[in-house]
Amino acid sequence: MAQKRFEIEITFKQTVVYAVDAPTRKAAEALALDQWKEGDEANAVGSECCALMGVHTAEVPDGEGCSRDAEKAYRYLRDRELVIEMLDEDAFNPTVHDAVSIEDVAMHLGWRRRDRAPDTARAARALDLLCKTRRVVCFTRPRVRAGERGEIKLYCTPQHLELLTGMLAEEPAAAGV
Repeated sequence: MAQKRFEIEITFKQTVVYAVDAPTRKAAEALALDQWKEGDEANAVGSECCALMGVHTAEVPDGEGCSRDAEKAYRYLRDRELVIEMLDEDAFNPTVHDAVSIEDVAMHLGWRRRDRAPDTARAARALDLLCKTRRVVCFTRPRVRAGERGEIKLYCTPQHLELLTGMLAEEPAAAGV
């Protein structure tokens, strides 16, 4: 029997215990939460993986299937960017996102696992293939939602990144006029 390649996603809950000095319980919680969001483990006094949340297994598709997924992801990214570029007068409006995450791509393309969660592994494969061929660029940014920590990978086309970079260069010049 031929070997097949599988991707296995293991989700678990982790508990991290911090020891901080603060004037009140609320201040201590806020300080510990800020350190956790930053990934600062200097005051962590313990950590344990305590609860298995789930295991998801999927067979990795063949090269042709990956290429089809990459084309769908590229069309989604480019169509989205063209709409933003045409309709939004203020590209720096905080409601406009300059790039999308792996989860965003999976949700918008309707890629779901059997348990109905977004198929982020499928989206990651497609976006990685697009990055390797330089049709899409990837960058990281700190997570900004409450309760999240670390960085998130975001993706956009080089054309869109160039447009946004050009707008950044124009803004300081306009301010000096």
